[in-house]
Amino acid sequence: MHHRDEKTKESTSDWTILFKFLSLVFLVSAISGCLGVQERYVEQHVIKNLTLVFLDEYSLHEQWKRTMGSEAVRFQPQMNSTVPLVHTVKGFYDFSSNTLYCPKWNFEVCGHELHHAALGHFHTSD
Repeated sequence: MHHRDEKTKESTSDWTILFKFLSLVFLVSAISGCLGVQERYVEQHVIKNLTLVFLDEYSLHEQWKRTMGSEAVRFQPQMNSTVPLVHTVKGFYDFSSNTLYCPKWNFEVCGHELHHAALGHFHTSD
């Protein structure tokens, strides 16, 4: 009978070690899960009465000129070059009318202008 008690103790000891190990694994995964949540980010903006107008390039440039009063294509001389830099309006957000103007399938431009609508001016108008 003494032999049987030793096996029971060994078995209980094995279960205790396994339980401690699983508890440790659970604790580590819970802590790392909590840390992962801190890396998540959510920012919400409500833009009331936003109008989105899709335009071809020519119409976009005409709209820019009507709205902003300046040409949509501008040439800027470079210091050490005879070739000027060309600045072309690709899309814009009109704050006075809450209207976003951009080409329909150019998601990069529309997304950029949507940032203006949500966040405001964030770069200079060179």
